[in-house]
Amino acid sequence: MKSKTAMLVALLAAALALPTLAAAPEHQTGWLLLAQTEGRATCELDGRKVPQGTTLCRDGYVSTCSRSGRWEKSGKAC
Repeated sequence: MKSKTAMLVALLAAALALPTLAAAPEHQTGWLLLAQTEGRATCELDGRKVPQGTTLCRDGYVSTCSRSGRWEKSGKAC
């Protein structure tokens, strides 16, 4: 009888632990990468790197070096 009780208690404890494990937050590092590169992103321009926020006229539109390190077209004519 003691072994059945012990087994039942062990199964009940395992069953109660499953929802807790399922709801545990996943390990996320995306925000950490953003925090490390924020303010230091650069874009490639004529073989050199320029800081974020740099603007230039490209294909008749203003392009800006974004925080992700890519050129983004603003849609404004220049």
